Amino acid sequence: MFSSMRLVSLLAVAAALALAGAGCGGGGGAATTSDAAHGASGKHSQAGASGAAGSDHAARRVPVLVAPPNAPARSAQVPVLTYHRVAPLNAVGITDLKVEPSTFVAELAALHAGGYHTIHQWQLFDALYKHRTLPSKPVIISVDDGYIDDVTRILPALQRFHMVATFFVITGRMSEPGFLDANQIRQLDSAGMDVGDHTAHHVDLRQLDATQLQTETAGSRRVLERVLGHPVYFFAYPFGAFDDQVVGAVHAAGFTMAYTTAGGTTETTTSPLTMPRVHVGRAETPSGLLSLLGGA
Repeated sequence: MFSSMRLVSLLAVAAALALAGAGCGGGGGAATTSDAAHGASGKHSQAGASGAAGSDHAARRVPVLVAPPNAPARSAQVPVLTYHRVAPLNAVGITDLKVEPSTFVAELAALHAGGYHTIHQWQLFDALYKHRTLPSKPVIISVDDGYIDDVTRILPALQRFHMVATFFVITGRMSEPGFLDANQIRQLDSAGMDVGDHTAHHVDLRQLDATQLQTETAGSRRVLERVLGHPVYFFAYPFGAFDDQVVGAVHAAGFTMAYTTAGGTTETTTSPLTMPRVHVGRAETPSGLLSLLGGA
């Protein structure tokens, strides 16, 4: 079991990465134990959650996303794009994780012109577990780490094209400069965006003992649910790093879908807690993005 000094050391590293804007790392293969840490419509039951949502924030009613036991194997071809920052080159952070604002708008325009439809997490859940039909050319846009760009640049661009996205936020950074605070997280939620959990401190979860791991998963989920006032069912692994113990903790925390940095576009009921995504880096072009998705 790790000592308290070891946890402090891990959190110090995470804080240093936050100041450097390191984020989750780019695309690549699945980060498992041996990898480096940097490595449609439908009716639903709905749920809310009591908590500390702001007094001026009306908690959304969200679909209950609980997978049935022994669900049959089913898959859906849904690319999940991964962004981190939409910011100019001189902004804090790793170059490849910063997409130029004008390029991001052009990529959304290309998706729109190409007939792609951004979807919510509940729509993917319904396609996998209820055999519901997705719109043509479905795609999920996901944004990791909870930078301030989410509300200053990304949200307005999405709204311009009538698109939705999933924002994975780090709950322990809500008081840090450059990251979303609780009110801004609620702003995304109120705008109809999906908000998922990205742990409390963005550390390599494989390096934690059971108590620390629970804090970063179940504990972080509770914090985010208090902010939003409703359940949160989706999660993204820091650095894409996971092993069996980490996946077990994510499952025990109550998450239904969890995302890695492994490349791929096939989402399945057989591995809902190790779902692949498609990294979108700074060098990507609108036409190149369409090529990644199979063309216009």
